[in-house]
Amino acid sequence: MTQQMQEIATGVHRYADGLVNWYAVEEDGQVMLVDTGWPRSWPRIEAALQGIGRSPRDVSAIVLTHGHPDHLGGAEKARQATGAPVYVHENEAERARGKAKGASPFTLVPGLLPTLWRPSALGFVLHATGNGFMTPKWVSELRTYADGQELDLPGHPRVIFTPGHTDGHASILLADRGVLFAGDAMATLDVLTRETGPRPMPAALNSDPERMRASLRALESVDAGTVLPGHGEPWTQGVREAVERANDADQRS
Repeated sequence: MTQQMQEIATGVHRYADGLVNWYAVEEDGQVMLVDTGWPRSWPRIEAALQGIGRSPRDVSAIVLTHGHPDHLGGAEKARQATGAPVYVHENEAERARGKAKGASPFTLVPGLLPTLWRPSALGFVLHATGNGFMTPKWVSELRTYADGQELDLPGHPRVIFTPGHTDGHASILLADRGVLFAGDAMATLDVLTRETGPRPMPAALNSDPERMRASLRALESVDAGTVLPGHGEPWTQGVREAVERANDADQRS
């Protein structure tokens, strides 16, 4: 049975695709996808759209927070099926095309190896592999966005550049709906330990942990009541509180 979408705010839907989330934003009969799950997620995306009374022809844009294969996974298939453009931060474009140094998911393996004694970490790696993480479908045609830019797309998303998890990672703010798509700038689920609550992504998965921490601090001033992470449950107690708890979790780790 296909999992149903969860409406978090007006016209903002979450789909928990195993250990990663992707989102759909509705406005005036159009849909913006925010991230696209795993390389094998497209059939689930299509079915979930149908579950909210939409179809691929309603998708007008695909916005990626970053280019890891559990976030851009279904983007190329979605682009081909819908005709919608795929957007990514200008510093992330080469990764999303699979051409940047370090774009290959195999570059994450050395950092993950010391964690695999945990059944939960091994489970994540097996889960990711089974969903095509190691064989990503890179995006062949892209449009880029820049820090601070407001895109003329459903929900009027504004870009907040939050590098550190990857060099071109960005978070996406829907100011009028009080929603921040955090991508992997922060999580509410540690995919390697299964600890919950606001926290940074595990150090083994961040390209620059110090830059990630600076980006996390920069989010503290964002005025939004709801944080929608790439991994874990929605957080509805405000961005500031989420950042404070993430910093606390970081200090304890």
